[in-house]
Amino acid sequence: MARRLIIEGGRLVDPSQGLDEVRSVVVEKGRVVGLPKRARDRKTAEVVDARGRWVLPGLIDLHVHLREPGHEYKETIETGTRAAVAGGFTTVVSMPNTQPVNDSVAVTEFILERARQAGYARVLPAGAVTRGLAGEELAEMGELRQAGCVIFTDDGMPIMDAGLMRRALEYAHGLGVPVMVHEEDHSLSCGGAMHEGPISTRLGLPGIPAAAEDVMVVRDIALAEFTGAHLHVAHLSTRGAVRAVREAKARGLKVTCEITPHH
Repeated sequence: MARRLIIEGGRLVDPSQGLDEVRSVVVEKGRVVGLPKRARDRKTAEVVDARGRWVLPGLIDLHVHLREPGHEYKETIETGTRAAVAGGFTTVVSMPNTQPVNDSVAVTEFILERARQAGYARVLPAGAVTRGLAGEELAEMGELRQAGCVIFTDDGMPIMDAGLMRRALEYAHGLGVPVMVHEEDHSLSCGGAMHEGPISTRLGLPGIPAAAEDVMVVRDIALAEFTGAHLHVAHLSTRGAVRAVREAKARGLKVTCEITPHH
């Protein structure tokens, strides 16, 4: 492979640089060294024709399940990060619902070492908010942060105890990292198989009301405002929850969110 690479004629999109225009990207020894309108000295380089394509910085996925340790039959850190870079994602945040749960320094260090050995995407571990994702006792958040965790979450398990959620937000705020939440009031969603509405009634299936998500989002936004913490709401799926997040952001609160294709 040539020591010099030119990606030519693509639509370069980089919000961090305020760029959205057709340019070339010049790479030397693995580093971007120029973004000219048209690159020179093309004869000494490998040239990639990117016309009609977008050229982006490495993408970041905030919510991935690498399954290692404990569920390697589903995925490993190596296979997951190899798939990530094949899709243009150079950094991924790995969820803590492994076996054992990432609620200890040992598990965090294991994940980081496996990622280094794999050598594909950069892996940023998410630490568990509570021990064993049980929602009963806070994990050692300070130790996890020091070990390399960049966010705290119980992933698919909602934190039903409002007092515990408050303490988690306070600790995370002090550590300078967000708390990511799965918003679902189990007392409303328990036993549900689909969205509650005319279709669930017609099919005879137990439904989950949108309020099961809405009330938890509103609660945690209030706690985020009270503590000053950064709240990140995972996979929003209801109109009310989107409205609550939009209003919180308009008021200047540190509230962010994500959605997924299947939602």
